[in-house]
Amino acid sequence: MVMIDRIEVSMINESVHNFRKGEFGVESIEIHEKRGLIEIIYASQETGTKTVFIPMENVEKCEFIHKPELKED
Repeated sequence: MVMIDRIEVSMINESVHNFRKGEFGVESIEIHEKRGLIEIIYASQETGTKTVFIPMENVEKCEFIHKPELKED
């Protein structure tokens, strides 16, 4: 499994969104190629857990940094 640390998403409407794990409560960043979504999951709050889905069809360009997950022996 590949863990995404930081992602910059340029949308077709020319807006740019940056997400970084650990910043502003971002808990994880995942790309679901089969579903055509980028998923941003925030840490749980008293009101619940916030999840953002970005449809890949609206993305013009996407750059990200990923780190291989360490295997525990």
